[in-house]
Amino acid sequence: MPAATTTVERVLAPLDGARRSLLRRLVRWDLARPIVVSRDRRICVQALTGVSVSFALTLVAPGLLFMIGPALFGVAHVASDVRYLVVRRALPGWWTRALAAGCVGLFALRGLEAAFPARWPFAGTEVAVGWGLALSGAGAAAVVSTARAARRRGFVAGIVILALALAAVARPALARVVFAHVHNLIAIGLWLLLFRRARRFAAPAVAALAVATAVCVSGLALPFARLDGPGAARFAEEMVLAWPSGMPQRTALGLGLAFVFLQSIHYSVWLSLIPQDDQRGQGTPSFRMSFRSLVRDMHPAWLVLTAGLALAVAAASLADPHRTRQLYMSLASFHGYLELAAAAFLFVRGV
Repeated sequence: MPAATTTVERVLAPLDGARRSLLRRLVRWDLARPIVVSRDRRICVQALTGVSVSFALTLVAPGLLFMIGPALFGVAHVASDVRYLVVRRALPGWWTRALAAGCVGLFALRGLEAAFPARWPFAGTEVAVGWGLALSGAGAAAVVSTARAARRRGFVAGIVILALALAAVARPALARVVFAHVHNLIAIGLWLLLFRRARRFAAPAVAALAVATAVCVSGLALPFARLDGPGAARFAEEMVLAWPSGMPQRTALGLGLAFVFLQSIHYSVWLSLIPQDDQRGQGTPSFRMSFRSLVRDMHPAWLVLTAGLALAVAAASLADPHRTRQLYMSLASFHGYLELAAAAFLFVRGV
């Protein structure tokens, strides 16, 4: 792999040169200089811009956002989940192995369901395993921590998770749909609680996010949404059919707009905001620095596998975007429970 690493760095070198040239020009611009030199201000502007652009795209091209997001960013953001929630968090080895086993089990369940539908109560099994993984996260943190406060947090978290788990097991099909929507918010919560130190700089973006989500869910955005564009018909159909038949179509479509909007924010958080906030210092790393950091964190074999899967999903999306997206969303659903379990562990441990 050293030869491959050297080749990648050579490819990135011209990009770093262009980056240096751009930064020098921006630093000389009075309006841009405070944003360039301060990570907090940079994150504030970037996050608010991201929310604004994502909301505009949700209205202008919800069908395209629905299809293209997973094709381009799906695999990469799952890899980022693993990197920033597991690899970099100094978790106990036995808990890391348990977390990996749970994720592999959830992935296998979805694979079996795709191959042998209706042969087993897959939905009930999945939510039981997934929420059990989250419960074990709270319990594991309480076990490894000697602080009484951590044990109290573990007790409270355990009660809440157990109640949600029982509700999910009672209505597993509905629980899957709800969790697919709600899990987009978990990344935002993790960013704010675990990575974003000066949270006041995130306040404008969070406020805009809340307003945009409310506008989508309430249905106020529907008259302005282009539901006649590319992929929009399939988007509308899947959003309506995902919910129980008694749900009004307007409500289902409003929730669908919120889903594609929050999913794009979810990708942005894992691929841009969290990596920046997890860095030391105020500056942004060069492309080569980012690549070296990635190689240090992830075994080369995993990097090759991730790149291969990302290319495979992108290529398959060109041939059959809807089927590829459905398969990706199904097989990658384990990462929502990974986020939930890691969040429970880190909350109880006290981050």
